[in-house]
Amino acid sequence: MTYQLRLPLLAVVLFCLTSMAGCPNKEPAGQFTVVQGQVVNIRTGRPLPGVLVLLAADNRGTSSYNQIEDSVRTDKQGNYALSFTNKATFYYAVSCEGTFNYPFYPPYRLDFADTTYQKPPFTGTFTTNLRTIDLALGKKNLVKFRASPRRVFRVRVTTRATGYNQLVITNDLPPRPADNQRFTVLLYQVPPFFASTSQQFAQVPGPLPGISFTRQAASGARQDTLVRVVPTTSVTADTVEATLQFGR
Repeated sequence: MTYQLRLPLLAVVLFCLTSMAGCPNKEPAGQFTVVQGQVVNIRTGRPLPGVLVLLAADNRGTSSYNQIEDSVRTDKQGNYALSFTNKATFYYAVSCEGTFNYPFYPPYRLDFADTTYQKPPFTGTFTTNLRTIDLALGKKNLVKFRASPRRVFRVRVTTRATGYNQLVITNDLPPRPADNQRFTVLLYQVPPFFASTSQQFAQVPGPLPGISFTRQAASGARQDTLVRVVPTTSVTADTVEATLQFGR
């Protein structure tokens, strides 16, 4: 009988020790906490002004952070500062542009390498994205973000008769008619890095961005064609001029 009562309790304890998801924070409420720091360009070391820095919170663990408590933009020197008094059971983090589960404005304009680390008292290895950093409550937290601004492509789009119904620029913009279009749009280049990539990820140009053209086949199935942009200036610059032409 004793073992039947203890085993479920032991399972809960082990779950909380191996994963913070679902376990409320036991830190006392009402602790005044400060987080301050700077956001810089990892390629140049220069400050990044006007970047949105968020104070995120969640009472289900440090893997979520889907509540935004406060926000501020960096000043001309890339500096920011936030302060708060914690609520009972909540974890807190500072996030540059947005948390993994709650992007503030898609798409991201900045990218961050991932890092692999060990977090005491756990013995396992954890991978985390350097966009969002856990905060120690009741203390001054100094957090410097080293971000890689995505290259901006200023694209002049020209289409004629394409044979497609719509063109889709990004998921956060409404589709446009595919034929006889002429407009200019900004596209952000996605970097080619994965979970274990080092900080040098920012030095490698990513794949060229593109625009998807969609249509319904006779069978009713959706057909997509991705047309990539054609750069007209250097692809290693922070802003790249490009064109995209499609159709006859």
